[in-house]
Amino acid sequence: MAFSSLDLLENEKQNIAYENRTRYVEIIAKALALGCILLSVLSLSGYVFSAPQLYRPIAGGSATHPLTAITIILIGFSVFLEHKKHFTILNPLLAITALLISLTVMSDILLSSKLAVHFTPFIDTVNVELQAGLSNSMGINTALMMAFLSSALLLGQLGNVLTAQLFAFIGLAVPMLSIIGYAYGITSFFGHMSILTTMYGMFLGGSVLCIHAKHGAVHALLSPHIGGRIARFQVGIGCFVPICIGYLFIQTLISVKLEDLFGLYVVVISWFIIVLIIFSAIIQEKIDEKRRDAELALIKAATYDSLTGIANRRHFMELAKSTLEQSALVASETYILMLDVDHFKSVNDRAGHAIGDKVLIAIASTLTNSVRKTDSVCRLGGEEFATILPKTSERDALLVAEKIRTAVEQTDIPGYTDIYGQVTISIGLAKAEDQQTIDAVLSHADNALYQAKESGRNKVAKFTDEDK
Repeated sequence: MAFSSLDLLENEKQNIAYENRTRYVEIIAKALALGCILLSVLSLSGYVFSAPQLYRPIAGGSATHPLTAITIILIGFSVFLEHKKHFTILNPLLAITALLISLTVMSDILLSSKLAVHFTPFIDTVNVELQAGLSNSMGINTALMMAFLSSALLLGQLGNVLTAQLFAFIGLAVPMLSIIGYAYGITSFFGHMSILTTMYGMFLGGSVLCIHAKHGAVHALLSPHIGGRIARFQVGIGCFVPICIGYLFIQTLISVKLEDLFGLYVVVISWFIIVLIIFSAIIQEKIDEKRRDAELALIKAATYDSLTGIANRRHFMELAKSTLEQSALVASETYILMLDVDHFKSVNDRAGHAIGDKVLIAIASTLTNSVRKTDSVCRLGGEEFATILPKTSERDALLVAEKIRTAVEQTDIPGYTDIYGQVTISIGLAKAEDQQTIDAVLSHADNALYQAKESGRNKVAKFTDEDK
């Protein structure tokens, strides 16, 4: 399979886009966590200022319990502080505290104990509302959601990202079930979970899931390659289709008293499809990643010099052809430099081929550091190098050539220059004229290089019309 430099550039562009996408998703995750923190503080302020509308938006409906709001704040801060080096101790402590609150509430519900009452703020307000027949408690579904989300954070902080994302998915299933309940009017689905807590849970679950977007299932799902694209499409279909079917047939099922069973079916099937697709995407992404790495290795082998790491002759010819075409379109000047190491045979004869390779590597590095990012450098073969200087005047091209010559002469190469003296190069300079092929320009630069060597080496020579 043949690859051009354009394939390499496209692969690099996709990888950069991939990194940017995952970074943006992690930023969005932290923004969602911050939003949950602020909204939960607002809910708590409802207890402080006796404004029940802030924690019970539907009159007579379920309320966001103070412990629920506090647990959301703890998990939100843990997400927000993720990847910050100065909070490596505080971060897990927040998640552990949230987990302990959730487990305490769950034990109270299952064992009919009253441990959570001792650390519940605004307990008097809560008791008054309960005595008035209003719903205000941290139910089993809310406690279960918080337990899974806080556990997901702890697992992620321990480096087990894939399991952490699985826990976050399970935690997300709880508010999703609640949303289905509110949408279809199935009270048993949302129980004591208020609409506020449901929305907090969706946003917080999404932030916990996506805070490690650079790894695991989310990373595979965000992939710009075929595996990620297919997975994103299938996840969308996996959510949309069962919910739409449920909406169309719910009234019929209600008439036969099967609404609870169908709602559960919708959620189970939706999440089964999503989990199945995501795990398939992980496997496919791993396979595709190996293929891309192999392709990238082939591209590099075909376009870059294995010794110096700069472009080889083949890649240089492609770049030069493209540069000449662009220069013709914008009517700008382009110059090509040909460089040759002076008396390189004596370098190998004196110090050996290993030191000779070291000299070539040092010259390639000096050459790369002496030109602009828009310029291209390559090793044509042996001790010969070349450089393309697009959008460059004759004066600037001569200055660059002299800069390179001086930089090479001043380069220290341990094992050679400290014993045998400095390495020098000769440079030939030629301008790319209109309608001129790259081979013709290289031929002119080679003629100028010959003049530089004939006039004493360690010099820069320019091709002129008289040399034709």
